[in-house]
Amino acid sequence: MQDSTSYKFDRFTLSIAQRALFSNGEPVRLGARALELLILLVERAGELVTKDQLMERAWPDATVDENAMRVHLSALRKTLGETTDGASFIQNETGRGYRWVVPVVVAGALGAQKSAVDPLSLFLPANLGQVIGRDEVIEGLADLFPGKRLVTIAGPGGIGKTTVALAVAHRVAAEQGVAGCFVDLAPLSSGSLVVSALASQLGLAVAGVAEQGIVAALASRAVLIVFDNCEHVVDAVAQLAETILQSASDVSILITSREPLRAAGEWIFRLQTLAVPVHQPDMTAAKALEFSAVQLFCAKAKASSSSFEFQDGDVSAVLDICERLDGIPLALEMAASRMDLLDVQQMAKRLDDRFSVLTKGRRTAMPRQQTLRATLDWSHDLLSESEKVVFRRLSVFRSSFELDAALAACSGADVEEFAVFDALTALVDKSLVTMDRRDRSSLYRLLDTTRFYAAEKLGKGAELDEVMRRHGKQCLKLFASEITVWDGKNPAKWLAANSWRVDDLRALFDWAFTTGDKKLGVELIIASASLWFHLSLPSEYLAIARRAMSAIAGTELVGSVAEFELQATYGHALWHTAGPTEDMNNAFLRAGEIADRLDLPSHKLRAVWGQWARAILFGNYGESLVLAEQFKEPAYATGELANIQTADHMLALSHHFIGNQPQALELLMKVIAGDDAPVRANHTNHAQVDGKTAVLALLMRITWLQGDADGALSLARDCAADVLSLDHDLSICYGLAIGCIPVALWCGELALAKEWNGHLMRCTTRRGLRHWHVWAEGFAAILEGKTVFPADATAMQAEVFATISPDAYSDDLIVRHDSEGSLWCGPELRRIVALRSAKHSGKANEEALGVAHAIAKRQGATAWMKRIDLTQGKSEPR
Repeated sequence: MQDSTSYKFDRFTLSIAQRALFSNGEPVRLGARALELLILLVERAGELVTKDQLMERAWPDATVDENAMRVHLSALRKTLGETTDGASFIQNETGRGYRWVVPVVVAGALGAQKSAVDPLSLFLPANLGQVIGRDEVIEGLADLFPGKRLVTIAGPGGIGKTTVALAVAHRVAAEQGVAGCFVDLAPLSSGSLVVSALASQLGLAVAGVAEQGIVAALASRAVLIVFDNCEHVVDAVAQLAETILQSASDVSILITSREPLRAAGEWIFRLQTLAVPVHQPDMTAAKALEFSAVQLFCAKAKASSSSFEFQDGDVSAVLDICERLDGIPLALEMAASRMDLLDVQQMAKRLDDRFSVLTKGRRTAMPRQQTLRATLDWSHDLLSESEKVVFRRLSVFRSSFELDAALAACSGADVEEFAVFDALTALVDKSLVTMDRRDRSSLYRLLDTTRFYAAEKLGKGAELDEVMRRHGKQCLKLFASEITVWDGKNPAKWLAANSWRVDDLRALFDWAFTTGDKKLGVELIIASASLWFHLSLPSEYLAIARRAMSAIAGTELVGSVAEFELQATYGHALWHTAGPTEDMNNAFLRAGEIADRLDLPSHKLRAVWGQWARAILFGNYGESLVLAEQFKEPAYATGELANIQTADHMLALSHHFIGNQPQALELLMKVIAGDDAPVRANHTNHAQVDGKTAVLALLMRITWLQGDADGALSLARDCAADVLSLDHDLSICYGLAIGCIPVALWCGELALAKEWNGHLMRCTTRRGLRHWHVWAEGFAAILEGKTVFPADATAMQAEVFATISPDAYSDDLIVRHDSEGSLWCGPELRRIVALRSAKHSGKANEEALGVAHAIAKRQGATAWMKRIDLTQGKSEPR
């Protein structure tokens, strides 16, 4: 029987009986081979037709070159032109084949009969590789069915939505006895082709099929339909899904999309990136492999290069790769595929140019997943113009950000605030921006790779400058309103909650002091100073402050409050990094000059504190006492508890190091009484360390010197446990170096001292804190029985080392003691001198020990008295 079927599409009609093509009723000239190609493509509308299938149809009894097929197909496409909407009829999928992408309507009884009698033919492809790191997710999603009938797996491109969906579908099919049907919608150019694509996968006749026909075919079947890659046809998929679910009660639908459908009954699951470990200095390869991102990278790297072996020395580089690629499976696979040419260290270094490096996706992957850039291009091209503007402007945020910050940075004359809000909401829906829930507040974030892409779109011109300026002003408003550097009102919780902003500040400083607004950069440095010290980053702050001071040279800011702030915080940073250098002294002297000239009494107090700190750290205890007394009167005059306690603490420390232990203790007890317990918030910032730690460090020293070793050691244990829980390296350094470790060593608790010094070593090494590292080196030398001590130790450090190990003694110490008149360690130094000269004159030795004993008694230093009592009559040092 002659086939009377005809197909209508756009302005054309294709008659099978007449083997002719008509355009608006007029015949169209078309060669026989091109006509056969057209018939095959139209009959299989929406399906992928391979090159071999096309050649077999047009040349069934001959072997021809592929170029011949291309010539006839090119002629066909030229004849058809474009639809009335300006779209192509035929889509070329590189390396795979061709697809008819325009809706087709069938006419003629044969087509209807064929549609009615075709049985369902369902297909669910298998995952070709091992699914890594998704076991719990797959189990949880599978358990949702059949209770939830419409589930969407949403997430950014390359995160593994398809892999998870297939695994879920296979699990549901195996456990619940349902059939699975997989429909890849990525190749479709229009939502009008969704129905045809599903019909094709169900084995129904594509031509002329409607939603009702699909529903009828599914009505009595238990099927799980997987619609993959729906983001560009969400409206059509949502409509079709609702129609199917309303009429076919045993059908469930699983969606993968970069944005949800927003359909009735939809349950949305946001697929997260793979787990990336936080790098620890002693992390091994075996430990790192417990995390799914590392597992995936290493598995794919091994597949790419059989010689790849993940060793302990590779951990840092592999973790860097996993972190910078956000644990995104596709990006990790692309990076791993380069292991045949690069090692992990080289790959980590080249990730700043990741869009050029990560260009080796699977050959069989869709074109949009063959490079990292193509994956993001696909998402970007689906955005509206306002969404594209907001997306690229959000790249100025290096970490999380709030809605207010996004509105401030992105809105302007061309985009109003309401449009920014709408665009941000849409970008979250489309998985280009993620939600970060923290402390009950909603924060947003661009994954690092997405941010790199958005930053490329923003570029380096005037738009970047304007967005950075708005962003910087918003940050300045935040920090200037919440933070003051000196007055002790810094809430630790506020600082901790805002610590993630440091990445934004780094970017703003880099912009401000290169092509941006230097004045804004200086203001930001001043306003954010406490954050840098809270994060124990004085080394980095030091470099930033130097840049700022260079920037203000020759401007109206010289001699201003801004310069005062820079000098004061610069001095603080120098203490923790380089120690009590002359530069530290000069910084606080200059700050004092500015305070005097501008008549700023409270600022003057801060400058005097800095000079006092330098003097006491340097070992000039007499000078420090003078400066503490100079600080006391105006501090008391303010009537503010923070200033009064600071004055008392300064005096207590000076008296302690001079050797006046009873007076030092009396003053320190006033500080403690003022807090009604050593409370941190009231006196934290004068030294940029925790106030309770500073008090306990001095208290345990005085307690030990006054002869209560057990009490001192108990305080040391409490202080160490407390400060190590703070996660604040500057406070850890202060508490361990000034108090806990010396007390442990004086008490002979070597194992405890070694444990604490390990913490001190790690803190000082990772932060580049040379001054505090000298303490750690000196303690390590004592614990290891070495006789060589750090050459750059200050007088205070050398004194402590000598009181623990006579090997650390030098004649310079006793000379300094004699010139100073009195030192806290003077009796011990004299005891060491007596021991060293004991062989030469027993009488002189006894006299020296007697003098040392008298000094210790006068100081109230019972511990030194006990040592001297034990030494008298002995000829060798203990």
